[in-house]
Amino acid sequence: MSYLDCAQYDCCHNKAGCCCLDGINVRHTGPGDAVCGSYRNSGGCGNVATDNQPASPETEIHCDDRGCRHLEGRCCCADHVSIDECSCGPECATRAPRETAE
Repeated sequence: MSYLDCAQYDCCHNKAGCCCLDGINVRHTGPGDAVCGSYRNSGGCGNVATDNQPASPETEIHCDDRGCRHLEGRCCCADHVSIDECSCGPECATRAPRETAE
């Protein structure tokens, strides 16, 4: 599990910077970009954070970003993951490019 710090406060799963889901999905969206695929705007679904399990800073993070060095299989191995607000959506700010052999 990774420690998740989420700054996407308009997500219906966000409760004080923690996620009420026991796992999130991060999707690769383009060169250098990855976003939280579990994000749901609270304006469209109300604040369901209180309907889910209690928020926890530790969560499973499933990812498909093969260009990120934290990816192992389909899971993120980073100890701490930050999701930040961005024009591209709830961006994974922890994403780090894989080092390429020269």
